[in-house]
Amino acid sequence: MAVLLYGKPVVEEIERRLMPEIDELKARHGTTPSLVVVQVGDDPASTRYVGRKIQSCERLGMRAQHVLLRSDIGPAALRNEVARIGASKDVHGVLVQLPLPRQIEDPDASGGADPIDKFDVLDAIPPEKDVDGIAAGTVAELYRARTRRLTFLPSTALAVKRLMDYYRIETRGKRAVVIGRNDITSKPIMLMLGGRICDASVTWLHRHVSKDIQEEALAKADIVVTAVGRADYRITREMLKPGVVFIDVATRVTESGKLVGDADFEPVSEIASAITPVPGGVGPITVAALMENTVRAARFAAGAGGLGYTFHQGPAQP
Repeated sequence: MAVLLYGKPVVEEIERRLMPEIDELKARHGTTPSLVVVQVGDDPASTRYVGRKIQSCERLGMRAQHVLLRSDIGPAALRNEVARIGASKDVHGVLVQLPLPRQIEDPDASGGADPIDKFDVLDAIPPEKDVDGIAAGTVAELYRARTRRLTFLPSTALAVKRLMDYYRIETRGKRAVVIGRNDITSKPIMLMLGGRICDASVTWLHRHVSKDIQEEALAKADIVVTAVGRADYRITREMLKPGVVFIDVATRVTESGKLVGDADFEPVSEIASAITPVPGGVGPITVAALMENTVRAARFAAGAGGLGYTFHQGPAQP
């Protein structure tokens, strides 16, 4: 059976580092890290995710604000609201909860007449407050992957990196497969794994890649990171080679109310060397990584922070 890559000990390690930094910011600089999460519409899944982020901020002694906007807000109005929030000196981190309504996510496909789309909205976040790591400047930094010069590593990619380091998962020279085209999960993870941060060989799979190519890539993969989260998508034991490290970023709720990922979990765990459970795997670490980035943003604002990330391997788990 595979080693279960639980998120809880990774979260605890991140928070142990953050607490003294938060205390120092308050005591020495009079600064309490502050995060604003902007949500458009009241999608239940998004509301749950936002709630976890707000709760985590409050538990760590940080400030958090949830800005809920109507689902029919126009793209320009949303962009202006994000820019307004980002301009406040009292706000250190700004996060726009995705997905956005379809007319903003993809105006071409939805027949929207407004040329402004979600990327224009995200680019309204000031670079020093882009704690989810999705605006244009952060994407360019990730493309270059100069670890010592990064302002923000996108929070889901940072979560996967912290997980791999904690459990001593080697990436250099390995064959990795990343599945999905999500802008805050798969894309940054693909760039991180294949770039200077992880030095793996990466194949990127998504719905436009033929089934035979996907099967061939999965059969050879040492590491699989998947973030699809659709009911019609499942990765089975027969698709993978023995000993694979399987990192499941996807989450969806079944008709019976069970939270699952992309893996057919029990059979895959019988051949994998390591696998993340869903729930309890990457999800909690992603929230902790967002907290880490928010503290970084507060340090930047206080003139007490430097660029770059330090990565190290944690204790090997039995």
